[in-house]
Amino acid sequence: MIFKYILILSIWLTPTLLLADPWQIDQDENFITLKKNGEIQHGNNIHFNFDKDNGCKFNVFFFIYTMQDNPSPLEEIFEDPQIYLNFGGQDILASVGFTSPFGLGEIAGIYVATNIPLSNDFIQMNENMLQDNLMTMTIQKEYAKYFDIPEENWSFENFGDKMHEAHNTCIANQV
Repeated sequence: MIFKYILILSIWLTPTLLLADPWQIDQDENFITLKKNGEIQHGNNIHFNFDKDNGCKFNVFFFIYTMQDNPSPLEEIFEDPQIYLNFGGQDILASVGFTSPFGLGEIAGIYVATNIPLSNDFIQMNENMLQDNLMTMTIQKEYAKYFDIPEENWSFENFGDKMHEAHNTCIANQV
């Protein structure tokens, strides 16, 4: 049984060395979600979550997995949810939205931005932050020690087109 979990976890954490996965657009009752797998750890997805009940404004968050042997659970370490990141070459203050035990480690959901209306300025700002079509993220300062791999990259190829597609899907399906 433990072999099964180790196998699943190792497959989940194996970096993808082929072409970047395509953007995915998912839909549920309240949200349209544009998401992309991480390039370093495949399961570290970035999400642009469009809220059908809030004029299709969106939140930007990502998940990061760690198997770091921390002195206490991440939820205790991040009682103050603020965390410093370098996101696309810009130092920003983000927020740890939740943490949870997962497999042999823990997963954290980190919010980069909330309640954002889609605009060409937002898309251009993000495209200006790309390095070879990659959005890079590094956990900064004292927080990096709680993550065995404190960085991630996401391929943002076709980012603007996919943001508009997800936004238009949200508008067409508003509640």
